[in-house]
Amino acid sequence: MDARDLTAALAENERAHARDVVGNLQLVADLGYADVAFSVIGPSGDLMVVADARPMTAVAAVAASRVGQTLSRSAEAEAYAALESRAAVCGARPRTTRGISYTTDAYPVGSPEVFGVVIRDITRQVADAPGKMEVVFMSLAERVLRRLGAGPIPDIDTGEPFTTGRRAGDGVMDVRLDGIVEYASPNAVNIMRMAGTEGGLAGRHAHDLPGGSTAVVPVLGSGGARSVTVEVAGRSLLFRAIDLGDGALALVEDITDVRSREQELRVKEATIREVHHRVKNNLQTVASLLRIQARRSASAESSRALEEAVERVSSMAVVHEMLAASTEEVVDFAAAARVVVDMVRQGLAGANPDLDVSVEGDTGLVPANVATSLALVTAELVHNAIEHGIGPDRAGTVAVSMRRLPDALHLTVRDDGAGLPAGFDPRAQANLGLAIVRTIVEDDLRGSLDFSGARGTVVTIRVPVTGSGEE
Repeated sequence: MDARDLTAALAENERAHARDVVGNLQLVADLGYADVAFSVIGPSGDLMVVADARPMTAVAAVAASRVGQTLSRSAEAEAYAALESRAAVCGARPRTTRGISYTTDAYPVGSPEVFGVVIRDITRQVADAPGKMEVVFMSLAERVLRRLGAGPIPDIDTGEPFTTGRRAGDGVMDVRLDGIVEYASPNAVNIMRMAGTEGGLAGRHAHDLPGGSTAVVPVLGSGGARSVTVEVAGRSLLFRAIDLGDGALALVEDITDVRSREQELRVKEATIREVHHRVKNNLQTVASLLRIQARRSASAESSRALEEAVERVSSMAVVHEMLAASTEEVVDFAAAARVVVDMVRQGLAGANPDLDVSVEGDTGLVPANVATSLALVTAELVHNAIEHGIGPDRAGTVAVSMRRLPDALHLTVRDDGAGLPAGFDPRAQANLGLAIVRTIVEDDLRGSLDFSGARGTVVTIRVPVTGSGEE
């Protein structure tokens, strides 16, 4: 049984508890300068590691992940002692690996029944000569572990299990149950100072701090946690506070610059979407004008040329319409192709029940410029297949298929019509549609174009496209 199967075998309430422990392991590792590993009781009664985290704030005692490993009773005596006693065990025996000396603490998880244990390996380098900040941080990490052991930490606003972690530059505060700040890290002091607080924070009440009455005070004694962004004194402060029973851990991060950049991006995205919307509208207007001109043309040839121009303009409008609804400069080309193919079929064959036109395959997301060009190519090829290969009023089949490879997109248009004439040379053809296709595929997209016609006609296009196309 692997780690995932072991977790899945837990009772429903235990699985929710386990997920919350796993979600907060990195917080404990970074806050406590220690490796942490969460183990669950297996079928044989032994503990198997289902998740672990190594600190980004200190030297790791353990070199590699232990997920999937069964903990030895002799090597991890503290873990089994915590499991059997249902109480935290602070190990004193020194252990050494890779020349690094450390000790191990263990904390039971589960109430009323214990179903797992978190072990914390602390290097002697940290434990033997800690400064005041390290002492407070390690104590907070231990209190978080004890709180996690009792049950999931609910978000007081949503009721969902709360998870968080340390972030570069965030400040840490240890707040007593009565709301008095017991300790504030230098980062926390600097962040509060930028938000208008003068002097130190220790000894002050949390409701006197910028954002404290909203983000910290409601959490005290609640048994839960809260994550909230507070706007104060021109600053955006992200608070994450966790009730620890005897007080609270409060993390605060100044995200003013991040919010500003996000707002700039939102404005740019909205502007780009509006541009695509206007381009789509303009293309549709052009298509309407061409359609009117085609209807008024006395020449059948001119009318047919104008209708083909309508198709070309409309196919590009389809892509811009999709881009107007997107936040990225990418399009699901397969979805666009289906719209374009249906548009061409309706324009040429109308309600002809004997003409079967299908589209299959997926492309994932394709860059906007590639999608726009391929939409035009698809319209031209399907138009040729219906008009020249089969005939708009005759029975036949046109199949469009697409396939996405890691470095390319394949598009095939196949019909069961008359096939290619003898000696067919696409470069020598006077057909405007084929000239457009060849120019776009070979010159603009740097792809390849192949015609074959043993039975009907098959046109295969290969266009280089980077990325997997997954969202």
